Amino acid sequence: MAEKHSIYDCPYCGKKSFNPLTKALAGNMNTKGRVCKACGRRVVNGKTSAIVRTDAKAYLIMAGTIIVAWLLSMLFDAFFCPLTKVVRNDAE
Repeated sequence: MAEKHSIYDCPYCGKKSFNPLTKALAGNMNTKGRVCKACGRRVVNGKTSAIVRTDAKAYLIMAGTIIVAWLLSMLFDAFFCPLTKVVRNDAE
């Protein structure tokens, strides 16, 4: 039966030399990574991290687009559209 490894273990020496913060700051596959305190070799987060990071960037871009569209509509209302009477009956 295979030995169970922690996600904080160094892939080279197998020692638990990373905590959640240092692992999060290790970066993805195209960065220099973090140095293992036990063996001195550099490690990074794997392919799954790159896929999730790409998805997160896409969601941030979509959220930013929605916020910008909302702000532009508010600016358009503020400077170009005239005020009109309320249509709802309960607003008086």
